[in-house]
Amino acid sequence: MPFLKVVPTLSGLLTENKITSFNTNFSKHMETRYGVKAEIGLDMVSGETVSNEKYNKFWIEKYNAVFKGKADYFETQLIDKFGELVWREIYLNPILDNNGKVIEVSGIGHDITEKKLAEEKIKQSLDEKEVLLKEVHHRVKNNLQVISSILNLQSSYVKDQGTLNILKESQNRIKSMAFIHESLYQTKDFSSINFSEYVVNLANNLMHSYSNFENEIKLNLDIQNVFLNLDLAIPCGLIINEIVSNALKYAFVEKSQGGEISITMKSDGENLCLLIGDNGIGLPKEIDYRNTESLGLQLVVTLSDQLNGEITLDTTKGTKYTIIFNQNQAKNRI
Repeated sequence: MPFLKVVPTLSGLLTENKITSFNTNFSKHMETRYGVKAEIGLDMVSGETVSNEKYNKFWIEKYNAVFKGKADYFETQLIDKFGELVWREIYLNPILDNNGKVIEVSGIGHDITEKKLAEEKIKQSLDEKEVLLKEVHHRVKNNLQVISSILNLQSSYVKDQGTLNILKESQNRIKSMAFIHESLYQTKDFSSINFSEYVVNLANNLMHSYSNFENEIKLNLDIQNVFLNLDLAIPCGLIINEIVSNALKYAFVEKSQGGEISITMKSDGENLCLLIGDNGIGLPKEIDYRNTESLGLQLVVTLSDQLNGEITLDTTKGTKYTIIFNQNQAKNRI
C-alpha cells in the first residue's frame, strides 16, 4: 500500500488522495491485479484506480476516517482485471507532524486470497461432515426404533408374563439410547448433548410405559441445565432407565398409597450429582445391590463403573441412589 498525502480544503476535509511513496511489491501488485502503473501522485480514488462506485465510496470513507486520526484494520474483496476474486487485509495508520496534525497515511496490505479460499474449503468440508454426522445419528435412531418395533410385534405372540416383562425392559433400554441419538440429530454441537431435556423426555416416557397402576405415580424432577458428551450420556441415561423402571415395577405394592419418584441432577464443580429415589417399600434387606442376580441392578453398578463414578444406596425411607461422576472427563479413543 502507498503513503497518501492529504490536501486540505477550506472545510478541512480531503479532496485528493495521492501516492507519495510506494514499494516494489505494491507496484507489482497494482500492475498485475489491476493493470495500473503505480507512480508518485497517482490518485487512489479517481481515474483508472476506480473499479466501481460502491467500492470507491468504501475507500473514500476509510481514508477520510484515517485522515482524521483514526487508525483502522479491515479485510476487503474485489474482482481483479482477470475476473478473479481478490482478498486483502489492510492496515491504515495516520502519520502526524510535530503539532499532531495528520500529514500522511501509512497503508500496509497483504494478499490473503489463498487463505480465504482455504478457509472456505475447510468450512464446506465441515458443513458436509456435519450433515453426514447428523444423518448417521438419525439412522442409528431409526434403526433402534425398528428394533423396538420388532420387539413390540414379538410381544403380541408371547403369552408368558415373565417373557413379556423382559421384552418391555429391552424396549425401554433401546428407547433410552434412541433418545440420545435423536438429541444429537437435533443439536449443532456433536460434542455435547442437552442432557437435561433428555432426562425429562426419558422419565416421562418411562412413566407412560408403565402407566398401568390403579393409583397415580407422581414424578418430581429437579434438573439443572447440564450438557454431556455421548460417552457419558448413554451410560448415564441407561442408569436412569434401570432405576426408574425398577421403582415403577416393584416399589409401589400398596396401590392405595400415592407413590412418588424423584430425579435430581445438579453440577458441583466438575462433578455431576445424580439422585434417583422413590418413597416405595425399598429393596429387600437380603439383597445386595452390588452382588445380585437382577440384570437391572447389575447394569446400574456396571454403568456407574463405566462412568468412573461413585454409587451409594440409601434405604432409610424408600430407595434412593446417588451417583457422582466427573462430567468433564474425556474417553480415550484409538
